[in-house]
Amino acid sequence: MSDKLEIIKEINSSFELDSDDDQKEATKSRANLAEDEGLDWLKPRALIKPDDQEEVSEADLEEEVGRVLCTVNPQWVPDEVAYHYGRAMFVAKPKPTYGKAYPLYIYQGTAIRKDSDEAKAQIAAGYGMVGFDDAGPKRAKVKKSAADEEEEEEPEAEPAAAAEEAKPEEDAVVEEEKPTEVEVPAEPTEVGVEGDETVAAEGGEEAEPEQKEEPVDDGSDEVLDIKPRVKKLANQFNFCERAALTYNFPRRSVDTQTVPPPRANYGATALQCIIFDFYQEDYAKKLKEKEEEKPKRLRKKAAKHAKSAQQIHDEQLAQRIREAWAILERLVNQNIYDDIAQDYRYWDDPSDEFREGMGSLLPLWKFQFDPMRTHAVCDIQWNPHYQDLFAVAYGSLDFTNQQKEGCLCMYSIKNPAYPEYAVITESPIICLDVYHEIPYLVCVGRYDGNVCVYNAQLTLESSYQYKSDSVKDKHSNIVWEVRWGARLIDGEASFFSISGDGRVVQWAVMPGELQATTIITLSSNVPPIPGPDGTMITINSCGSCICFHPEKADIFLVGTEDGMVHTCSLKYNKNYVRSVQGHHMPVYRIHYNHYNNSIYASCSGDWRVKIWEDGRDEPLFMFELGSPVGDVKWAPYSSTVFAACTADGKVYVYDLNVNKYRPICIQAVVSKKTKKLTRLDFNTRLPVIVCGDTKGTCHVLKLSPNLRVMCKPPKKAQGVDQRTLQIMKLDKLLSLVRDPPFTPGVVDEKFEED
Repeated sequence: MSDKLEIIKEINSSFELDSDDDQKEATKSRANLAEDEGLDWLKPRALIKPDDQEEVSEADLEEEVGRVLCTVNPQWVPDEVAYHYGRAMFVAKPKPTYGKAYPLYIYQGTAIRKDSDEAKAQIAAGYGMVGFDDAGPKRAKVKKSAADEEEEEEPEAEPAAAAEEAKPEEDAVVEEEKPTEVEVPAEPTEVGVEGDETVAAEGGEEAEPEQKEEPVDDGSDEVLDIKPRVKKLANQFNFCERAALTYNFPRRSVDTQTVPPPRANYGATALQCIIFDFYQEDYAKKLKEKEEEKPKRLRKKAAKHAKSAQQIHDEQLAQRIREAWAILERLVNQNIYDDIAQDYRYWDDPSDEFREGMGSLLPLWKFQFDPMRTHAVCDIQWNPHYQDLFAVAYGSLDFTNQQKEGCLCMYSIKNPAYPEYAVITESPIICLDVYHEIPYLVCVGRYDGNVCVYNAQLTLESSYQYKSDSVKDKHSNIVWEVRWGARLIDGEASFFSISGDGRVVQWAVMPGELQATTIITLSSNVPPIPGPDGTMITINSCGSCICFHPEKADIFLVGTEDGMVHTCSLKYNKNYVRSVQGHHMPVYRIHYNHYNNSIYASCSGDWRVKIWEDGRDEPLFMFELGSPVGDVKWAPYSSTVFAACTADGKVYVYDLNVNKYRPICIQAVVSKKTKKLTRLDFNTRLPVIVCGDTKGTCHVLKLSPNLRVMCKPPKKAQGVDQRTLQIMKLDKLLSLVRDPPFTPGVVDEKFEED
């Protein structure tokens, strides 16, 4: 019984301690009202500093650090591109939405707003709502099970054993003072005989005088200590993350003063010969420096191939022997073709005296190069300086069976057996033109789209002197015609080419290379058509011929494969100056009159030859020849005579002053079953023409006297030169063909008289 009484006393003493705790809780100060949610604003704010915080003076804390923001960032790139491997091209990056400011540093912070959904979820989970003054241990109620109560009632049970058997981690139910607090497991308090010592042991070293205790409602609950979650330290500085741009580095000028160089006065007479000699010396010096810069291996190789004096003498001797053999060959050929030479020199058709207004063509020589028997004569032209020399371009006009090579030949009527100059090309030659200032320079246009410049003075080993192989903007289709133009401002020679790709290109003959400039791209009336990927493709018109104005070097005519004749200008390359629907099939040739620059002739595959005047949409004359017309040329000796060749092997000669409707000569040169005539040209000094066919043969024909009649001056103007008479003859003819000028009021007066 005595043991039971002692246990009852101990229990009563513990109840007295709990009642004392209730009294203390009732007399809480305002500083300990943190348990009440409504009185959160009364909670004092204590500032806790970490041990390793740096000491900053008040002056430094109050100092305002300014940042300057510039409106324009000089290092900012407006349009950035990146390589897209899927498209195999560079694509533009999307521009930032923050304007011209570029973030130098971006850091993702962890602070969020209290009223956001994420903050509410964290508060509901119990994070971040413990104050700085709640860092002490907490008290919690723990309900005891029936087995624990029975063990406590037994007198032989020791308090320590009862505490060890209790499992508060599994059965404890913590009554939270705030909804934001987190349940933290704590060891249960030991119930012993010494009540005061037990309460003191529960607090430990972390106990504070402001420790809160909860009352025990019944004997079945235990009071447990809970360690609170410590709140993170708040930011103690007023700091805001911002991106700022610094000032650009200022520019500084650095001046250095040096000793002035020595000066001397020099005077001399600057003659052209002296300037030339100085340039020659400077050029030789540069060549020597360039030679010294080469490696020794190349210099040894050049020295190895250097010709000795004996070799140079042998080459000169061989050249003299070749010249002697050439003269001997001409003598032999003149004896062989003596009857033809006599006819060319002295014979005139006597029948012209009895048939006024009609003439004939006398066949003379035939020129043929054996390797080119299967090729066609694509272009032919007399040399402007040498009256007996003409150039021939061998190619192919049969595009279903195109030849793999071509040839450029130069023939002389002194030697009909073999050409004076012949060079085989990699691609068929379609057109050529001889430079009127330098007669040994010939530019050609080829089937593969390249243009070349040949120098006839060089040996055949050097072949072409200039070629457009490495030029970026070269033609991508057949070059149909080339024409030399005026020299550039710097003095370089230039020529023009027109191709089936619809471009007119100017080529500048620079030292060692050709430079291309697109003058105009021929546009077509056909509307754009959709491509394979849906993009609209603009169709260019295919150019077929080109002709420059004799006086105005910047004006030229262009013929196309759709029958249009465009007047273009070098100064205005965006569009045509004027356009005329000339023919219904490709225009093969356009040629200006030698005596009137406003009159030109055109021929086409629609069997027609038309005579045009600048400014008129309708032709002055139109002639139908019954077969595709390959070429038309005005005669250099008469303002009203022109000739044309057709695909049926005939040459037509017209004189508008004699007959405005019919030709004065029709001559069958080749058989129409096997050959076709392609091109012809008048000799500027001799009364002959040359024409080529599709089998590589060039025919030289002599004009009869009725085809080359000169104008007789009138009695009142005996001293007038022949050119003026030809101009007057053509103007008189055109006055009969042109529409009469419209005079207002003439028709009305006539009706009034009636």
